[in-house]
Amino acid sequence: MSHLMPERLATWTWRLERVRSGRTVLTRAQAATARADLAHDRAAHPDDYAGYEDEYAAALDELDVLSRQANRHDDLLSVMAADRRRAEREAADRGAPVENRTGGRSRSSLASEHDRVPAGLPEQLDQWVHRLIRYRAGVKIITPIEAARAEIRLRNEADLQPAAYRSGVAGGYYARTMRELGEIATAERPGRRDQGLSRGLTTLSA
Repeated sequence: MSHLMPERLATWTWRLERVRSGRTVLTRAQAATARADLAHDRAAHPDDYAGYEDEYAAALDELDVLSRQANRHDDLLSVMAADRRRAEREAADRGAPVENRTGGRSRSSLASEHDRVPAGLPEQLDQWVHRLIRYRAGVKIITPIEAARAEIRLRNEADLQPAAYRSGVAGGYYARTMRELGEIATAERPGRRDQGLSRGLTTLSA
């Protein structure tokens, strides 16, 4: 009897299609975690995957390739986050005090990150750059539908004002913002990045 593709497999098949089309990005760690998550889900629910062996195998193969690729330049914040977590673990091993991660980054850290955003970005882009800073720190929630709508609005604005959005410093912020919004828009559930897909799947946190 036919049935729907398992939810987790459908989610990652969709996200991998976005990766292939260049609309979203997966880091090595995200791909490795997703691959393990799919394998665990299939082991727990083998009957759900009956009839979807080809899709399952293809997803595992693609995630395996992504898990072994070098981190792309636009994954810089993910690399920085990994470095920060490693430093925290080393500090904990030495007995040094570490930041309370459940509380997100300190106010001063966020303030300095906001201060680094250059003046003169288009208004809507500037608003989303600052919102994403708070989102990555875990102090702001952006739902998938909200992110998808923002993607559309920003893309329309960029089409109307290409010089303002797609050139110079603004162009880099625009590209990064669109990638992050794409990641949030394809999340399985709303919430902070560290509460995205179950079993610890994360997005581009920093």
